[in-house]
This record gives sequence, structure tokens and C-alpha cells, in this order.
Amino acid sequence: MNRTVHKFCAWSGTLCLVTMAIGFILFAGFVPTRSPGQNAVETAQFIIGHRDRIRWGMILCMFSSSLLMTYAASMAIHMRRIEGRFPALAMIEFGLGAIFVLEFIYLLFFWQTATFRVDRAPELVQLLNDMAWIPFVGLTSTAVMQVACFGIAVLIDRRERPIFPRWLGYYNLWVALMFIPGTFNVFFHNGPLAWNGIIAWYLPLAVFATWMIINPIYLAKAVDTMDWDPLVATETTPADCDELARLRADVDELLARATR
Repeated sequence: MNRTVHKFCAWSGTLCLVTMAIGFILFAGFVPTRSPGQNAVETAQFIIGHRDRIRWGMILCMFSSSLLMTYAASMAIHMRRIEGRFPALAMIEFGLGAIFVLEFIYLLFFWQTATFRVDRAPELVQLLNDMAWIPFVGLTSTAVMQVACFGIAVLIDRRERPIFPRWLGYYNLWVALMFIPGTFNVFFHNGPLAWNGIIAWYLPLAVFATWMIINPIYLAKAVDTMDWDPLVATETTPADCDELARLRADVDELLARATR
């Protein structure tokens, strides 16, 4: 086990949060978020007028999104330690983590495409902007299931020395619940459930930010407990080699007897 690699995977969630905030907020200027109630001309003026900032911001967010995979791998590894030989929750979490990365990257290119031609009709720019924002806020199913699986895994760890504190499991279930309201942004052009609304966007965004800070803290601490975990391979000692040699000799003897 390389402790540095596991620590990086644990902290990659926070690194992703910081770099994505730089690209999405500082470069692209997408927060504060513009209203879906704006007309096509207003939307196109913003997109085309800030096209270079949006392009660079989306490029940075694209590279940042890959860190969601290393973050998911860290969670899945420790969930595997909890579940044992048949880690259903860990496999679900890891698979959904991979899908979550693709969802992020794919939607970023709608904004990139919107900036590509300055002579594009405002209605088409608005369409591309809608195609980015609606799923960006509304694609919650994978994130909800991913976070919920981790929370459940924490809660079912009944060992004498659990990897994570029990409250972290309840916290992750609460995070999953807070992600759900964004699902319904497609029904609203204004108000708290619109894609720029307090319930659909800003509250889940704040919760997501805390999740990307709190979970990595405990994932990093969990790396330090891997030495005493029986599922983690440890360094082979001379005594281990001697025992393996004796076992091999016994197996050879049994095979020889069976073939006589």
C-alpha cells in the first residue's frame, strides 16, 4: 500500500472543489447564476461577451472533474473494507462515481459549444445554455445514490473499531437528501426551484462544498487505519515466507499421494 497515493485520492475531493470553483466562478462567472427567465438576446450577450473566460473556465473544470474519480475510488476502497468479500455498496458507489465524472464533463461542452461561433443566432445560444444548465442542476440521481451508498456503508460498520464515526453516515444521507430539489428545475423559470434558485441551486451547491471538505478529512484519517485492517495487504516477513513454504510442501505431498 502506498500511503501517499491513498492520501491524494482522499484529498482529491477538496482539490476538485477548489479548482472547479476557480474555473466555474472566477473564470466563467457562472455564480451568481443568471436567471433562466432571461430572453435569448440577454443570454447570448452574456455567453458571447464572456466567451474567452467561459472557455478557459470550462477547460479548468473539465480537468477538475477527473478528480471526482479518484475521490470516488477512495470512498469505494474504504467501503470495501467495511463490507468484506462481497462489497455491493462499494461497487455501486465506484460505478456511479465514474458516471458522475462523465456527466460533469459532457455538460461543460455545451457551454463551450455556445461560445464557439459569435454569429450564432441568440435562440441557439440560449438552447445550448439551457441544455447545459437544466441537467447540470437536475442530474441528481447518480450523486444521490452515490452519497447515500457511502452513508449506508458507514452506518453498517459494526466492528469494534469502525473506520468512520457514525454521524458521518447520517451526514451523507442528509447530503443525498439535499441534492434532490435540483431535479425539478426543469419546471420553473423563476423562483426557489429554478436553476438559479435558493433551493434547487444555491443550497445544494453549499452542501456539495461542505461534503467535498468533510468527507476528505475522514477519508484521509481512514488511510492511517489501513495498517491494522486484515483486508489490506501488508509487507511479507521471513516468517510468512517460511509458512508459505511449509504449506506448499504439504500441498505437494498431498498431490503426490493422490497420484500414486
